[in-house]
Amino acid sequence: MTLKLPKFTPQAAQLWSLLSIDDKKNILENVYCSHCKNVTTMFNASGKAEKGSLILNGQCAVCMNPVGRYIEADAFR
Repeated sequence: MTLKLPKFTPQAAQLWSLLSIDDKKNILENVYCSHCKNVTTMFNASGKAEKGSLILNGQCAVCMNPVGRYIEADAFR
């Protein structure tokens, strides 16, 4: 499966650009799926910024159910 780059709001794209490539990969490849009850990869991701934090939403690569990640503002300092 090929991972597509997430779709972001302009503010979210700015925050995402501050992370290293390794951090980005780890974030997208280590998402907990409450349906599978396991760690999975997020795909079809979208992101928005809220109060300096980044909220990612996408789909589980295994079951296609919704998954998400919250990256706190401290990660971007």
